Amino acid sequence: MNTRDLDYFRALVDCQNYTMVARQFAVSQPAVTQAIHRLEKEFAVKLVIQDRHHQQTNITRAGHLLYKNAQQIQASLRLAHQEIDSAQQAEIRFGLPPIIGTLYFPQIAEKLLQNGLLQQLKITETGSDELLHKLVKGEINIALLGSYLPFDLPTVHAVKLGARPFSIIVSPQNSLATQTSIGFKDLGQAQFIGLDGKYVHPQAFQAFAGVHPEVIYRTPDISWVKALVKANLGISMLVRDVVKPDDGVVCLDIEDQLPVSFNISVVTRAGYLPTDDEQRFIDQLLKMTV
Repeated sequence: MNTRDLDYFRALVDCQNYTMVARQFAVSQPAVTQAIHRLEKEFAVKLVIQDRHHQQTNITRAGHLLYKNAQQIQASLRLAHQEIDSAQQAEIRFGLPPIIGTLYFPQIAEKLLQNGLLQQLKITETGSDELLHKLVKGEINIALLGSYLPFDLPTVHAVKLGARPFSIIVSPQNSLATQTSIGFKDLGQAQFIGLDGKYVHPQAFQAFAGVHPEVIYRTPDISWVKALVKANLGISMLVRDVVKPDDGVVCLDIEDQLPVSFNISVVTRAGYLPTDDEQRFIDQLLKMTV
């Protein structure tokens, strides 16, 4: 099957006009027609019906089914190209969230340097949620990700290293600062400073916060969250380990008994075959203590 034929067909379904498809790809109209005929021969079914009387191009049910599957076929082909191209390079395309990178990755950095693997890393640094999308799309091959629940997705293979608790952080000037723990039921009127959707924190927050407290500001910067909380402009929920004594905020344990924590996992795409160096790197990641 010619993948360009699928390109023409998808465009024809979108606009239902042979002339427009030909112009879009800078080819002749007969070239588009021949591509559709090749696909119809391939699948032994009529994909397009041309209504000459009403000057309409109608897509059959089989055509709509092919359109849906063509998107998946082309996505799989793009992923195959990316993986094969990556296998020809010495670099290891690795996703690392800032929180995990700061807290845990230094454990193995020296060993990676000694083994010549640290120099091969091409690190993409952003929140776990965004890195998960990049991993599935083939933009990175390995990631060290956080999740508020253990991974259970057919698109990835994950090995959990451990889990860390979330905490509520408040300013020392906040009335809650005298407490050691609190439940979300008592925070219904509180104003929260939150991280944006690149991170897993918003999902964990929703899992905890059945009372739906107000989020007055979101930011991609963890240090900015802590600074705003320190200034008593709101409270927040963060992984407890990311809060340091000199941050000037107070950590409160969360009393709610929910199966939610900051799970840390080594994640690859389902079915991905690592290179020898990538496997050595994964083996080192699995030795981390969380």
